[in-house]
Amino acid sequence: MNRTLVCLAALACSAAAAHAADLPVKATRPVVAPPLSWTGFYAGVQGGYEWGRDRTTEFNLGGPPTGFSHGFRPSGGFGGVHVGYNHQFDRLVVGIEGDVDIGRTRDDFSLGSGFAFNARKDWEASVRGRLGVTPIDRLLLYVTGGVAFTELKYHWESVVPLVTPVDANIAKTGWTVGAGGEAALTSRVTARLEYRYSDFGTTRFDWPSVLGTYEQHPRFQSVRGGVSVRF
Repeated sequence: MNRTLVCLAALACSAAAAHAADLPVKATRPVVAPPLSWTGFYAGVQGGYEWGRDRTTEFNLGGPPTGFSHGFRPSGGFGGVHVGYNHQFDRLVVGIEGDVDIGRTRDDFSLGSGFAFNARKDWEASVRGRLGVTPIDRLLLYVTGGVAFTELKYHWESVVPLVTPVDANIAKTGWTVGAGGEAALTSRVTARLEYRYSDFGTTRFDWPSVLGTYEQHPRFQSVRGGVSVRF
């Protein structure tokens, strides 16, 4: 009897094992992070280097050019802040952004006749639209453009004692365009690299001591990097 019970128990165990082996194995699915959305507000900081091309042309006060013209190339570093909003439509991202940069961009030159000239720009701000695409989930490639604001400062002086120096501080509104790339480091933090070109038209100011008028056409280029935090 005992031998029969042992045999029956062994057969039952074998049948249970065979049935378990026939059951399908449930595969473990990998955890996939949800796709990143660029929609939302953000703010951040940026910094970079700027260089420009300009030319001062002299005119007789109230009259034609004198024939004197001199080119100069202001340059310098800057830093600032930005704030903006993006909205994503599938792979297309549309946004608006404002920024302010502070930093001295300047150039100086002297003439053999005893005249010295200085030009500088201490800040620049802009309000721009942005249009981009996301070729991969965490990378945004974009173009940007809009209105730019600054104050241009010019100074002429002479070694001649009777010639009074002249200073001109000229507030200007111009335009700016650029392109860049932005990568998501985390779900909230992004890093960017951007190129910009800004044009502020033509400026003019008078130097009554020498009966002259001086005209400039300031244009600036910059390369900037930045970090943003998304809200």
